[in-house]
Amino acid sequence: MTPRLGHKIGEAAIVVLGISIAVALRASLLDFKSIDYFNYTKGWYNALRAGGFAAFGQSFSNYNLPYLYLLYLVARFLPDVPAVVATKLPPLLADFVGAWLVFRIVRLRHPNSPLPTIAAFAYLFAPTLVLNSAFWGQADALYASALLACIYFLLSRRDTAAMLLFGLAIAFKAQAVFLVPLLLALLLRREVRWTSVLLVPVIPLLSMVPALIAGRPLLDLLLIYPVQAGQYEQLSMHAPSALSLIPDSGRYYPFFYPAGLIVAVTAALAYVLAIDKSRAKITPELLLVLALLSVLLMPFLLPKMHERYFYLGDAISILLVFYLPALIFVPILMICVSFFAYQPTLFGTEPVPIGLLALGIFVIIVILWRHALLQLYSGRVENRPGTDAVE
Repeated sequence: MTPRLGHKIGEAAIVVLGISIAVALRASLLDFKSIDYFNYTKGWYNALRAGGFAAFGQSFSNYNLPYLYLLYLVARFLPDVPAVVATKLPPLLADFVGAWLVFRIVRLRHPNSPLPTIAAFAYLFAPTLVLNSAFWGQADALYASALLACIYFLLSRRDTAAMLLFGLAIAFKAQAVFLVPLLLALLLRREVRWTSVLLVPVIPLLSMVPALIAGRPLLDLLLIYPVQAGQYEQLSMHAPSALSLIPDSGRYYPFFYPAGLIVAVTAALAYVLAIDKSRAKITPELLLVLALLSVLLMPFLLPKMHERYFYLGDAISILLVFYLPALIFVPILMICVSFFAYQPTLFGTEPVPIGLLALGIFVIIVILWRHALLQLYSGRVENRPGTDAVE
């Protein structure tokens, strides 16, 4: 056996062992039944198991269709799996898809290094990502994986594929819009083509076809996300956001809900303009900083945010450290904030006040803004489409 072959066998053994441990860890958490399981996913799964494909002709869930299609496939081909496990299988598989995408993204930066494998395992074993899918049974891993694929294709300069994957993310969950400020900025800079952006609705529209065939009215399908948005009248639902600092009282909601929207839109426009007016080259490192900033800024300022809406922040911050090691404290602080933000919902306790957690997110946003602005306006220029380079 040559040393090179022995090295490859050793690497393969480490990967197999790591994946096995990740599977075992998740398997140990699968039987937990959350309030969301009893109130939502259990009923959705049972409706699909009892009604089959015909169930899609009815409005039995407030989730968009792709996740429900995956539940239908589980019910159809794995009917003996317990319902609590069945509802968790799609996001569990997405955990490993996400880890593979993290591996691919980091390999763009470190093609001949063990770092891509380390990054994939950092993603697989991140506490909040494990809790979200295996313990809580949430579906955030599905849209997050699609957005990681979108980022991979943006880094690879393949904007058509990136926009199709962004459309897939939107089809899974509306929270994918947190990346819109970055995509709009890239569009204005002509780094993403208008023709590619026109492809974004393709997958969401195609995802409606099976439900339409089953007899679901088109208007019902188009209103899924608007109905979701109007479901709760709370400024913050355990999210470590700016609005979590305002007392949770219906008295303040009519004032701060529109105010929060206005502030969030204003911040998004400032973000887009700061990127568009710069003539600096968008390097892979800067792109990841801007992506993380986008997916943190929006849930931090928008009203009606849940604690798990910072899931993308956890995922992208792990990526970032493998491009910018000096920012290693960002994923550590980010995941700590998310972990403690989960506590009231999952465990009925609040070991860290929500105000301190919101401060943690604010600190990360300030650090990322500073880093991005230094890179955007450091004096380096690029030859952007339609402009002449200035040396």
